Amino acid sequence: MSTAWLLVAVLAVLPQVDQDDTSGSIRPADLLAEIEHPDRWRWISEDRIPDGNLFDRILITSFITPLVFFEGDVGAGGGFGITDLDFLNQRRRQFANIWATTTTEGQDRFAFSWHRWLAHGDHPPRGVLQGDRDFIGFSINHSRTLTSRFFGLGEQTTLQDEGSYTRESNSIGFGIQRSWPEVGGDWVWNIEATLQSDDLASGKVTGAFDVATQHPILFAEGDDFDALWIRAGIRHDTRDAQHLPYKGHSIGASITTNPIVDGRKPGAVASLLASWIRPVSPIFHSGGNPAREHPPIDSVAGYLSLSSAAGDVPFWALPTLGGDNTLRGTIRGRFRDRCAWSMGGEWRPWVIAEGFPIAGEIRVERAGLALFADAGSVAGDLGDLLHSRIHSSVGIGVRFTLERQALFRTDLGWSDEGDANLSISYGLPF
Repeated sequence: MSTAWLLVAVLAVLPQVDQDDTSGSIRPADLLAEIEHPDRWRWISEDRIPDGNLFDRILITSFITPLVFFEGDVGAGGGFGITDLDFLNQRRRQFANIWATTTTEGQDRFAFSWHRWLAHGDHPPRGVLQGDRDFIGFSINHSRTLTSRFFGLGEQTTLQDEGSYTRESNSIGFGIQRSWPEVGGDWVWNIEATLQSDDLASGKVTGAFDVATQHPILFAEGDDFDALWIRAGIRHDTRDAQHLPYKGHSIGASITTNPIVDGRKPGAVASLLASWIRPVSPIFHSGGNPAREHPPIDSVAGYLSLSSAAGDVPFWALPTLGGDNTLRGTIRGRFRDRCAWSMGGEWRPWVIAEGFPIAGEIRVERAGLALFADAGSVAGDLGDLLHSRIHSSVGIGVRFTLERQALFRTDLGWSDEGDANLSISYGLPF
């Protein structure tokens, strides 16, 4: 599922009770005692499920925002985002999002997403229990990005190899994720089918090479690419939450394949991913009430991933390192090839455990830091990964939440190339 809507949606999930009065945030022990794996269910109190239309629920379960911006390579732009976390007033069972922007230089984007939770327990007038592992959804997307970047293939590329291309992509997709053998169980599977077309043109990044002339064969292989993409995965997941976990592990495998593609042979990218997280003793606070929906818990976490491509995969769909989640001291897609591995670790202490007000009753629930280190490499095949040059980055991040399902992060990383990268994202990197 597309995650762009979530970055807007998080602004709509504003706590309406003071954090010192935890009556609304106390988890209902009597209701949780009746379900399997109660720590994997989120509690939404009645005060965050108001009635009314989209405008009646502004800043509680709906959010409307205008967008105005200017970037040198894409021109002046504007648009809007509309997010409804309680679409059709289904007591937080489903939501919808629309995102639309355009610029004077012709960069544009339109996205619509819909999502329905399959594990949902309604208990009026107290609130709602929501299992965060089971859902269905669909999305429609159009984007024309003028500043996509490509540095070439392999671990030996340099920052001076930067190339630029324009990518226009149109897609419609449907996906489902379920847990088993029971709701909230340790095993989780997902599958998503997407019809997608991609067309390439020369890029607009000032001072960068034109990928169309610098890498003509790769460019031609990735241009006019119409395909059915299937993404599927299965994992053993003991974490206590999907969005912001504090304990447990996740070990799984996934595959992204294009079994039907116009004028080309099919290809696939297979991946293995393992992550773990453990609570640790707090430094800046004394901990919290474990009966609350989201008590402050400090933690350490780590991950290890391995990906490999087979068959005909366009260069823009190959495994990459860099950006928001891997090698965070480098630009998104900095290293790319048919195979890649990466690993990382974080210490995540909460510094302000009980939050602070922004305006009126609107509060940041809590704020904290993250110290992180990442490493990884890419190669043309799995055997060469053993001998490829390892790249690394270190950094510091800021985290804050509006509720447990709504975490913002900003990471500043420094790479072993002497470069730096600032990223602003929704949710944890792993």
